[in-house]
Amino acid sequence: MSNSPRKSFAQWKLERNTRQPPPQDNASTSAQPFPHSVDLLRNRNFLKPLGPFDGKVAAFAQLGAEHYFITTNTDYVPAVPSLETPHSVYLRSDMRYGTDDPTLWPQQFTEHYCHLAVIAKKGTRPDLAAMWWDPSPQDFVVGSAVTRGLGRLAPARMSPIIDAVNKVIGRCKALEAKSSKTLLPLFGQLMAHTVMWLEQLQTLPTTFPKMLFALTSLQREVLELDALYEYMTVYKPRMENYLVCSTSSVSQCIGAFTSHPFVAQQLWAAGVPFWFLRPEMVFDEENILDVVPLLEPNLGLPDPDAHGEGAPPVLYTGNSTSEKIDAIHRATRYTPWYHDPFDTGLARPPSPPPIASTSSHAVAPPLSNFAKPGANPIPQKNPGKGYRPYAAKQKKASAGPAKVDRNKFVALTVTEMPPLIDCMATVLARVDRDVIPYPVAGLAADTRYVLPEPALFANSDPQRRRRFLHHWNLLRDGFLFMLANRPQLLAPQQWRDVLEGHMTKRGPSDSRTYRRSKELEDVILPALETCNVKSLEGFPVPDEFVPEFSLGETREIIWDVAETSFRFEFCALDRRASGQTRVDEVKKCFAGSMLVGPPLAMSKQGWASTSLEERHVFVGRTATLMLDWVTKSRPPNIIRRIIDQRLWSTAEMEDLENAVCCYYTQAFWEHFGRAAVLPMRLDHDLEKEEGEL
Repeated sequence: MSNSPRKSFAQWKLERNTRQPPPQDNASTSAQPFPHSVDLLRNRNFLKPLGPFDGKVAAFAQLGAEHYFITTNTDYVPAVPSLETPHSVYLRSDMRYGTDDPTLWPQQFTEHYCHLAVIAKKGTRPDLAAMWWDPSPQDFVVGSAVTRGLGRLAPARMSPIIDAVNKVIGRCKALEAKSSKTLLPLFGQLMAHTVMWLEQLQTLPTTFPKMLFALTSLQREVLELDALYEYMTVYKPRMENYLVCSTSSVSQCIGAFTSHPFVAQQLWAAGVPFWFLRPEMVFDEENILDVVPLLEPNLGLPDPDAHGEGAPPVLYTGNSTSEKIDAIHRATRYTPWYHDPFDTGLARPPSPPPIASTSSHAVAPPLSNFAKPGANPIPQKNPGKGYRPYAAKQKKASAGPAKVDRNKFVALTVTEMPPLIDCMATVLARVDRDVIPYPVAGLAADTRYVLPEPALFANSDPQRRRRFLHHWNLLRDGFLFMLANRPQLLAPQQWRDVLEGHMTKRGPSDSRTYRRSKELEDVILPALETCNVKSLEGFPVPDEFVPEFSLGETREIIWDVAETSFRFEFCALDRRASGQTRVDEVKKCFAGSMLVGPPLAMSKQGWASTSLEERHVFVGRTATLMLDWVTKSRPPNIIRRIIDQRLWSTAEMEDLENAVCCYYTQAFWEHFGRAAVLPMRLDHDLEKEEGEL
C-alpha cells in the first residue's frame, strides 16, 4: 500500500493545472481494464470542494458480472476484496490471512467491527512498529541439542513488543477508569487475549511456526485494541455528528470499503479513508479529479492453493465480512494451548457445598474438619469403584529391609529443597484423610504428576541427583511444550525413569523392566515427536559427562518444577470443585498470571512474598474462587467473608491465609486422593529478570 505524503486540496489543484490534460477517450487509458462507456472525469472541477460522494481519485472494478466505479478521499484505490462472490479464508504461510487480514488490507465496513477501519497503517505509528515486524529464524533462540527444534523469541526482540503492549493496554485501562459508562466487552476480550499471547511468547517453548503464529496473533490483537481505543475516543464522536462535523485531513489508517451512502458520509466526516462502491450506471454529478488503476496487494507471499494437497484448513467460506472476521478471531483466540492434563470429562460433584455461617469475627478453620497438626490418620477403605487411597504399598517379604514409601503428607526437609512458603509449611500434615475422597478420585490419572514430583530431585544421593538435574535440563522444554499440546501425566516411577534417562525399551522382553520401559516409550516418544525430538540417542548421559550443580542451581530447578506443577494442579482442582473452566480467573491467583515457566524473579512474589499485604491480594482471589467449590469438608467460615469485607486487619489476613491453605490441600485430597504439590520460595539472591509485563 502506498505511503506517499498526502496532498492538500490546494496542492492537488496546482499540480493538476500544470499537467497536460488527460485523454478524452477514457477507454484508451491504462486505468480501464475492461470496456465501458462512463466518463468519470466529465464533472471534474478542481475549484469545487469535494464532498463525501466525490473523489480525489476513482477507479473501475468488476465484481462478478457487474462493473463498478469507486471514489475515494485518498490518492489510491486498493484492489477490492471479494465482497460479492463467496471465497475461502485461510491462514497463509506467514501466519496471516492475506487480503482478508484487517491489519493488512481494507475490508468492507461492518457495524459490528466498525473500528477495523481505523487500524493504523504500517509505518505510520513508530510506537507500534513492533506490531508489523516479521521475525526470521535467526530471531528464534533454540534450547538444548535434544530439543533443538524448540525455542523462544529472542529476548532482545521481546522488549519493543512488551513496550507496545504495555502502552496500548495502559491507555485502555486509563479509559476504563475515567469512563462513566461501561466499556464494550470487546475491550476486555482483546486485552485478555493480548496478555495470553504475550505470556506464550515469553514463557512457552515451541516450534518456529507456532511461535510465528503466536506473534502474528498478538500483533493483530494489539492493533485491533489500539484501533478500538482510537475509534471510541476520536472517530466515533465525529461519525455520530457527521452532519456538522468534518475534517479536511485524512487519517493514516487502513480504511474501509462501503456501498452505503450513509456510511460514506460518516467516514468522510471522521477523516477515515473509505472507498465508495457504486454501479457505473448511477454515475451522475460526482466530481472526480483523476482516474487511477487499482492498487494490487503486495504482501510478500503468493496465495497458496486453498484446495490442493496439503492446503491449510479453510476457516470460512462466504461473503459476510462480520462472519469472516469472527472466523479469524476464533482461530486466533481459541486455538488451544492450555490443556488440563487431569481432564477426564468429570462433571461437578453431586453433593452441594455446605452452607457456612457468616460470623462477623475471624475464626480459624475448625479442627473438626482438619486433622490436628502432626496427625496422619489412616484413610478408611472406600467402597467406590476404582478408589485407591494413599497408603504405603505392601512389600513382599525379603531378606533385606522393605522399602517404605515416603509419606508425601510430610514436607521433605533436606538442604536441596527450597522451603515451602510459610502459609503452606504445615497444611499437608493437617489434611484429614479420614474424609473419604469422591469415588472418582485416586484413579490412575490422579495419582500421576504433571511434571516430576519435586522431592524426586532432592531425595536421592548426590550422583543420582546430578543425573536427574542434567537430564531434566535437556528435556525440560520438550515436556513444557507437551503441556500445551499433548499433555502426558506420568507416575512417580515413570518420572524416575525419565530422569534416569531410561525412556526407551530395555531389558529382556519378558521382564518387568521391559514392560515398564515399553509403556513409557509408547507414551513419551509420540509426544516428543510433536516437538521435533526425533530420537533420544545418547540417553542416559554417561556420568562422566554430567556437570556439577550448585546448591542454588539445584533449588532453582526444583522451585521451577514445583511452581509449574502447583499452578496446573490448582487449575485442575478448580475445574473439578467448581464444575467450571475458568483458567483466566485461576491464573490471577499466581504471580505473573501465567501457568508455564514463571521466571525465577517470581519466587519471591505473590504467594511467596514476604509482605502479608501483597500475599493477601492473591489469597483473596483464591478465596473468591473457593466460594463455589464443592467439597465434603465444610469450608472455613472466614472464606465467605471475602464477599463483603474490604478492610482486613493483620490478624484477619493471617487467619484467611491459614484457612485458604488448609482448605486447598483438603479439597485436593478429596478430589484427587493424594497429596498436592505445594509452592516454594527461593531464599537466595536472584537477578531480576527484565522484560516482564
